[in-house]
Amino acid sequence: MQRTEPGFETTLNRRHVLAGGIALAVFGIAAPACSSPPPAAPAVDELEAQLSLARRDSELAKAAAVGAPPQIGTALTEVAAERTQHAQALRTEITRLAVNPTSTSAQHTTTPTTTNAAAPPPPLADVVRSLKASADSAGDLASTSSGYRAGLLGSIAAACTASYSVTLAPSATAS
Repeated sequence: MQRTEPGFETTLNRRHVLAGGIALAVFGIAAPACSSPPPAAPAVDELEAQLSLARRDSELAKAAAVGAPPQIGTALTEVAAERTQHAQALRTEITRLAVNPTSTSAQHTTTPTTTNAAAPPPPLADVVRSLKASADSAGDLASTSSGYRAGLLGSIAAACTASYSVTLAPSATAS
């Protein structure tokens, strides 16, 4: 036989279960709302800056490959092709964002660069410096991004780092 204390119920009724379930549901919805917000997506301007860096690196590597010995020229051509692929991936992401479809960058057309025939090609050290700056810039932006953009920017930073520290490093020490 069970003894009950005055003012103490030992049985559960539907009202108590329903009230507890509602309280848990409200708490479950409110708890994630109290956490810190996700990092803001980078502005299109920041991605366009990365696009400009990729194009600049590609053009610089192409120009440096012109007067370089064959082995160094091949490495520089690979770096230029890789940075061109980065530019294409960034262009695709900027287009996907479509924040301002009438911006001048969305209407970008490739214009051939004119180089002075008498000007010597840029030295390998200039290409390496440019790649280091691009890697730092993409890495910094990746750390404040999330999702696909963070992965894209992190990949670009890693590729630039590999280009100057692995692909071009033996060439830079040989010259």
